[in-house]
Amino acid sequence: MSGGPTTNRPLTKTYCESCRKVFTPRDAMQIFQDRYYHPHCFCCSQCGNSLAGRPFYPKPNNQFQCERCNNALAPICFMCNQKIPSGTTAKRFKDRHFHSDCFRCCKCTAVIPDGHNFVDLLDGRYECLTCSKHITGIYQGKEHAPHLENIYGEITIVQGDQAGRIPICDKCTRPVTSQEEAFKHETRYYHLECARCNRCRKKLFKIPCRKLGSALVCHTCS
Repeated sequence: MSGGPTTNRPLTKTYCESCRKVFTPRDAMQIFQDRYYHPHCFCCSQCGNSLAGRPFYPKPNNQFQCERCNNALAPICFMCNQKIPSGTTAKRFKDRHFHSDCFRCCKCTAVIPDGHNFVDLLDGRYECLTCSKHITGIYQGKEHAPHLENIYGEITIVQGDQAGRIPICDKCTRPVTSQEEAFKHETRYYHLECARCNRCRKKLFKIPCRKLGSALVCHTCS
């Protein structure tokens, strides 16, 4: 969740990111991630209420949601029946959403880790392979592998931290130069040329993708 934007006025001609109109010297201005908005243009994509000075959640395609709409639209965990708030790591299987800690074996109750196979008992229960082999001697139902939610990355300007350190590209392991545009997925950075699907090589700009081992994979290939 982000807080309300600041209002530092630039010295050059500036356009509103939403309506694309030029700001006049008298126009009030909101700024978020070096993008400028009129206060009435900086609004929730669901209810249309202004977000100026209010907490909000950035969404794909340069959209935002107020706190109320974001909470109302949060997916429900299939296991605990509680909402999964933004910023929480979650799993999805058969259009069902799970908190990562809720996706557990119904026999031993151990969490089924990301990328590990499991057995779908076809009745809303799941078993880890250890329990399935030990108890039945054979696989029942279908074997699957869970995955993390596909999420959007963003193109952002790299800035060093207070100690002057800069991030390392998670793909090629070379430094991402400060003030350089880079692709950020969750907490990891990539050079723009490295931000490609590991399978189809498609650029991942504005495309949902997820981390698969040490690679990024687009939603089509995942």
